[in-house]
Order: sequence, then C-alpha cells, then structure tokens
Amino acid sequence: MKQKKSLFIIMMFIILFVYTTNIDKIPSEIVLFQNQDYEISYMKGINLEGENVSVVDTFFRNCAKISGNYIGDEKITLSVFGGAIKKDINVSVLPNTNVIVGGDTVGIRLYSEGVLVIGKMPVQGMDGNYYEPYLTTKIEKGDIITKINDISVETIEELTEVVNKSDDKSICIEYKKDDAVIKEEMVPINAFGDNTKKLGLWVKDGVMGVGTLTFYSPESKTYAALGHGISDSEVKELISVDTGKVNVASILDVTKGAKDAPGEIRGLLNDNIQIGTIEKNNVSGIFGEFTDNTNYFKGRQSVEIAPKNEIELGKAKVICTVDGDNYPKEYDIEILKISTDTTLYSKGMTIKVIDKDLLEKTGGIIQGMSGSPIIQNGKLIGAVTHVYVKDPTKGYAIFAETMLKEMD
Repeated sequence: MKQKKSLFIIMMFIILFVYTTNIDKIPSEIVLFQNQDYEISYMKGINLEGENVSVVDTFFRNCAKISGNYIGDEKITLSVFGGAIKKDINVSVLPNTNVIVGGDTVGIRLYSEGVLVIGKMPVQGMDGNYYEPYLTTKIEKGDIITKINDISVETIEELTEVVNKSDDKSICIEYKKDDAVIKEEMVPINAFGDNTKKLGLWVKDGVMGVGTLTFYSPESKTYAALGHGISDSEVKELISVDTGKVNVASILDVTKGAKDAPGEIRGLLNDNIQIGTIEKNNVSGIFGEFTDNTNYFKGRQSVEIAPKNEIELGKAKVICTVDGDNYPKEYDIEILKISTDTTLYSKGMTIKVIDKDLLEKTGGIIQGMSGSPIIQNGKLIGAVTHVYVKDPTKGYAIFAETMLKEMD
C-alpha cells in the first residue's frame, strides 16, 4: 500500500514538473506586428483564452494561433487543471513600421532628476576639526537630492548656491530614496580654506559619453539609440531622466578590444549641433525626439522592422561608425543564439563579429558601439548592446521590436 502511495506521489510530481516546464516555455510577453500571427504549441490540459486566439486541437498537443488583428495590447489567460495554475500572457500589437537605419556615433548628455549622491566624506571646519553633517540623516549613496529649503535643485551649481545662501543654521534637505520622498534637517559646515558651506556629500548631476544611433522614424520624428539604459557608474542604477540631448560627435580614437580588456570609441561631442532630445532612459535604450532639420538622413533608405520570429541563425550585417570619416558602414556578423526569455531585454540575441576589416579595426565589439543596428534579409532585426569580456568578438543584441515598443 505504501509503495502504491509513493508511486502515485512520484507520478503526480512528474506530471506537475512536465506541465510546469511546458508553461515556463510559453512567453509571458509577445510582440506582434499588425496582421502577423504567432503560434504556440502546448500540452493537452492547458487552456488559452483571448479575443484573438484560435486553437487547433490535436490528439497529443494543442496549437494556438494568436492573431495581431488590431493595434494595441491584449491579455491572454493561460490556465491548467481548471484554474489551479494560471499565467497571464501580455500581447502587444504594433503597426508595421518602416524606419531609417542609423549606425552613427553620437554624443549623449544626460541630466538626472535632481542631484545624485555618489559618496560621503567628512568636512574640515574652520576650527580644523572634521565633521560629518550627514550623520543626522539617513541619506546614502544612490539617493537623489531634489530640494534644499523647498527650493528645487537639478545641478551641482544650484545645490551649492542654495546651501551657501542659506542664513539658517540648519537646512531642510529633501531627497528620494527608491520610491520614497524624505525630508530631513542637516547643518552645513563652514569649510576650512574657502569658507564655503559644505554637506560632506559627493554628488553628480548627469553623464556624458558617446553611443550609436539605432534608427529614426520619419513618421513620428522620434529615434531610438544604445539598446540598453544609461546607468551611473558609481551606484550602478539607471539614471532618472530630467533633461538630455543628443549631439553630433566626431571620433577621436579607437582602442582595440582584447580578452579581459574591452575596447572603446573615444569621441568629441559637438555642443553646437544638437540633433535630438532624450525623453526616456530605460533597459531598452534611450528614446526621444529628433530635432535636426538639416537633412541628416538624406540619401538613406528606409527598411522594415522584422518581428522576432523572422530572425534566423546565421549571417547578418552590423552597421557602425569606427572610422575617422564618421560615416556608418556595414560589417559581417553571425547570429549565434536567439533567446526566448522575454525578461532579458538587451540580451535577446548572441552575436559574433566575423568581418576581417572590423576585427582589424576594433577586435570585435567595443564600448561606443552599443546601439549599432543589425540587418538581416533587408530588415532591421536588432542592435548591439554588450560585449563578452572574455571574447570581444562575441556579444549580445536587443530585438528591434523591443526598442520599437519602447519608442512607441
């Protein structure tokens, strides 16, 4: 009797394991283009319900066809054993979109929402002793100062000016910690040497660098770039955008990548020629309005954005700028792997550079190439995002459909 009970428990565990594994393989997010279909094969006993779902029942398995009939979002419900197990599948249907491919190296200047705390240090007072004014608060690395004495501060200069003009012995400092807004009192220290008031906080108000423009939509006059978000190097968190701009940039130097030594594109940002604004910074890249009116993309043809299910393993082209002439060129790569994990965002594909010319110039993928568009079968399929530190010829790429969804 005990053996039968044990056998029954083992069988139930196996059945549960098999069903759970099958459910996990079904994506929780699906992106379609209008009039495109997506098919899911799954085990008997699993039910899929949704407005645009049609199911073909076979002897061993079921096959559901999800149709992108209407632009917008839809939720499909997956259930097993009468609802004992449930899973929601979010379907986004995007319009069929043609874009102009980039590949241009651009300068990026991003200002954070408020002033970011990146460290703390004792202040030497006029009496020669050292003080830590921040100890009366819970402020720490990664917090964002937004106001001093109810006056908004967005730059280091503004913060310094408000603190030094304060006549009160203590000031009210307002800052964000995760999703919470905190107000606390702090007494600035009159610093030895320059007689200015200091809080003992190391802060920064933005970042600047170079990256690659992925694509531009003439219809909406918006762009997408980088393929991954901009994070602060000190706190390793995405910067919350207040304002930002994209400028023309010139390549000064290219450092070739090697094992355990990522290469880099060094560029000069031209502050006098702004071509776009930065409205959004997230895990899929930076997005905003393209403001240039000087025929920046003159002579370039538009291409379709390919859905993920059209991407094939094998040869493709990456478009990037790594020469002093500052014009994007095509180079050969291979698509080694296509991920089905929708939570990876910027690592949807594994790629390898095989072009001898690009390998000679850069050693493979280097910093500054993030956002370089990838073309396969005449369509935009994605953009370069990361490099393998151990092997610079290999790296990751994001799906173009993911960037388009974020841009829309």
